[in-house]
Amino acid sequence: MKFWRPLVLLGAGFLCAGCVSQYKVVVEFSPGLQEYFTEYPTLEVDIVAVTEDEVNEVKQVGVEKYFAPDSGFRERLQSQICFFSREDAARFVLPSRAQIWKDWRLKKPDTILVIASLPYDSSMSPEADPRLLVVKMKNSYVFARTLYVLVEPKKVVRISRPQTESPTENVQAYDQWVEPR
Repeated sequence: MKFWRPLVLLGAGFLCAGCVSQYKVVVEFSPGLQEYFTEYPTLEVDIVAVTEDEVNEVKQVGVEKYFAPDSGFRERLQSQICFFSREDAARFVLPSRAQIWKDWRLKKPDTILVIASLPYDSSMSPEADPRLLVVKMKNSYVFARTLYVLVEPKKVVRISRPQTESPTENVQAYDQWVEPR
């Protein structure tokens, strides 16, 4: 009976060969942000699963125009917006089972973008804006993958695990920022 298990898992893998993974995304502030800005700044950080064409479109438009109120990018891409401020610098967790993943999966995304509304710095290159993190998604058939992201003073970086010191022990729930459509 034990020899059936690998066959069942292998069969499930073939059936799910085109599956899109859903990631748990954890975003947190670097302790260096408070030092750099004298206090925690008010920032918006967007998480969105996109296609390669959408990645190129966001790169072409740029972070400044992406966050412009009249651009429409955020709404069109169905971005998950999280807010950080001096009053709420807790890490943000977007669960892999969040409702927004159902919307994103419809377009068969292959990349996760994390975009921070950090101030523009003249040393930033428009071709490789450090406020825009691009992460290629990998298929995971059994377990959800976790993407850890750290917002630093001038960039957004992927990290291998959460920071040991969190600004607060609280965690922001993704659904506290979800607005009905």
